[in-house]
Amino acid sequence: MYIKRFLIALLASAPLLLPAVPRMALADSKWEYIGTWDGVKVSRKSVAGSDVMAFRGDIVAPIHIGKLIATFLDPAQRKFWVDRFADQKTLEMVNPLTEIYWIRFGLPFPITDRDYVFRAEGSADAVHHVFTTKIKSVNDPRKGEDDCCVRAVAYGTFYRFEALPGERTRMTVEVHTDPKGAIPDWLVNLIQKKWPSKTLSDLIRHASRPNSPVHPDYANWHDAPAPTPAP
Repeated sequence: MYIKRFLIALLASAPLLLPAVPRMALADSKWEYIGTWDGVKVSRKSVAGSDVMAFRGDIVAPIHIGKLIATFLDPAQRKFWVDRFADQKTLEMVNPLTEIYWIRFGLPFPITDRDYVFRAEGSADAVHHVFTTKIKSVNDPRKGEDDCCVRAVAYGTFYRFEALPGERTRMTVEVHTDPKGAIPDWLVNLIQKKWPSKTLSDLIRHASRPNSPVHPDYANWHDAPAPTPAP
């Protein structure tokens, strides 16, 4: 009964919580701008075959790319910047840029927490000073489904960091995930819409702390301008 009242209340307030969406899309016509939070421009798009929308966040931050990557690649730092982080376990470090891990996300009561098993594969383009990571769900016998959570599925999460002049970094995250379980699609979209802004802004904040290290592999990426990528 409480869950029913909770969902009815959220449904009634949804029109007040969702921002008005301009009809003008971003340069990529598939993405639709919905708002800016903490300096992060957030967009969304429909995905064929899915009732759950994909979300994207973009920001140019005044921080060295090496600080961001050092924080991003360190599993011990994840709890400080990943929105709704609750727990994690590294299953395998395949190489310095590739990790298989389990992660749990805490959701507001009375919704059950969600967990995932991810494979994250990073790639560094030293010519254009761009670092990317692709993350997706995988099945791994080392971490089966747990009573703590509903096992969710990430169809694709993508992070991109580009070094700019003046020790600035252009950051982008894209996420398309289905939390599964008995959550209405409109509520999933409502919960997820601010995930890109919270995650990127918290990553910037944590990587900007005074003792934040600069990853040595990317320490000189701001020293000279990268060539313009081919169209």
